[in-house]
Amino acid sequence: MHGAFALALGLAACTSDGGGDASDWPLLQDAVNAFFEAWTVGDHAAMEDMLDDGSAVRWDETDLDRLMRRQTRAGAITSFEAIAGEVDQPDDAAFAAATDEEDPEDLSLSVPYRVAYGSDASESTAELSGDLEFLYDAEGSEWRAAFDDDALWPGVEGADGFKITTRWPKRGAILDRSGKRLAVGPAGDRRYPFGSVGGSTVGHIETVTKPTLKEHSGAEIGDLVGGSGLEEGLDDRLAGKPEAQLVVVDAAGENLDVIGGRDAVAGQNVKVTLDIDVQRAAEGVFGDTVGGAAVIDPTTGDILAAVASGPFDPNGFVGATEVNPFNRALVGLYPPGSSMKVMTASAALEGGGVTPSTMLAGPMEYKGVRNFESGGFGSISFAAATQNSVNTAFAQVAERLGARRLTRYAESFGFNRVPEMPLEAAEPSFPFPEGLGDVMWASIGQAQVLATPLQMATVAGTVANDGKRMEPRIVRSDPKAGDR
Repeated sequence: MHGAFALALGLAACTSDGGGDASDWPLLQDAVNAFFEAWTVGDHAAMEDMLDDGSAVRWDETDLDRLMRRQTRAGAITSFEAIAGEVDQPDDAAFAAATDEEDPEDLSLSVPYRVAYGSDASESTAELSGDLEFLYDAEGSEWRAAFDDDALWPGVEGADGFKITTRWPKRGAILDRSGKRLAVGPAGDRRYPFGSVGGSTVGHIETVTKPTLKEHSGAEIGDLVGGSGLEEGLDDRLAGKPEAQLVVVDAAGENLDVIGGRDAVAGQNVKVTLDIDVQRAAEGVFGDTVGGAAVIDPTTGDILAAVASGPFDPNGFVGATEVNPFNRALVGLYPPGSSMKVMTASAALEGGGVTPSTMLAGPMEYKGVRNFESGGFGSISFAAATQNSVNTAFAQVAERLGARRLTRYAESFGFNRVPEMPLEAAEPSFPFPEGLGDVMWASIGQAQVLATPLQMATVAGTVANDGKRMEPRIVRSDPKAGDR
């Protein structure tokens, strides 16, 4: 930075012809304190009012605001303080010489000061110290501070700005539940030993760009971070924190002085709940079917496999941008259809006035609800209606349950909330039914009901776990959570 700006502090004082008491002259220490206080609190309007003539030509309040904002961003500055040193008041003779009408002499003093910066790039406060010149304005009977913009970095010759440099530690590995390596190596040379097996769940590494910079705290444009799947969800644990240095640079961007820094925090290996053998087997069984499938452990909520049709091999996408593999098992939302009858049956059997032997009618059509593959039935028990997936019988049960009870049970099975885990998963939706038709169709997984394969796996898992629903879990060290 170049140029100068000055601080003027108007203080009541006597204009002297060379005589007078020293206490009549404006106090330099008061001017010094006022200047550094204005600088510290960012009162740039006050600073503009106190510029000397040479500085006022170049600097106004807007320029000062822009200067401080630019350097605050460049240095990730979190706090700033300018601290004035102590100065001696000039004697009477000095003031007399400065106010001599025929041959006035310049009166100026160098004032010691220091600046203290807090920065996200430094574990401790970075301090610099130097001197700032204050000049006496005889006409206005006040002190002014000659302040160059490089005064932000006192003692560093040629200083023109801040720069932060970073170096990331080695990225941690992703391991399956038995310790098999799913993702290994530094971010720039990331390897995925199992290729496309579970690829969209494991995820990939992407390059930070200007549009995505705000999504990645502590990263810079060009850094490599988790871009999808577990790589993204576990990025903080896997990547750790980079070593950082707060550097003062010249106008060409060349390093002049390192004034602060922060040690790196190593990335962690993370063992997840996936079982790569189960994943491979599930993908093999799923074959070319378009859709998704999830395999969970009902007693823990552990996700053992998540199948998304369409292979995604993250080895081919290291550093790629704008890549978002579609994991149907986790984010694909589909009408759950008759698998929803498990939830409806639970609501009916647990205080809904229905038992397995309760007799129902099973016509081909009931108040707008039709049977499809099951055909028509006469009188049928609820147990048989469940076994044969009779839509019209379930429509009658839903009519008894009503919208409130059905919605309450759906939410107890995990609908209408996002799974709490560090892996993207869509929110399954069970909108409150509007009218009897919606109630009946929602009870058999139609109407506006939407669910992911993962959600419906937890529905079945809740029944298998004697009615206790476990939250889906993807990291083995994370606590288990469940509700009955």
